[in-house]
Amino acid sequence: MAESEREYIREKSLEGQASARERGRHGGRPKVVDDDMAAYARSLRANGVPVPQIAQKLVITSGKNKGEHPSVATVYRILAEEADSTE
Repeated sequence: MAESEREYIREKSLEGQASARERGRHGGRPKVVDDDMAAYARSLRANGVPVPQIAQKLVITSGKNKGEHPSVATVYRILAEEADSTE
């Protein structure tokens, strides 16, 4: 009985997510890095700038952390996404 109830709740949750997606709503946390920021980070890295210095040069433009610098891990993630897309 519990298994069928859990499956019913799961189906309803997936239907709700699909409905929200159709209305233009997407769940999850908003992105901190936009395309311009990512391109700037890649160009700095191509010029040999160390990643911690890149993080200090970038500024978050929206959201809860607006005006702050992204973490070094975020910058590494940006650069890794570029490396994955070129392979």
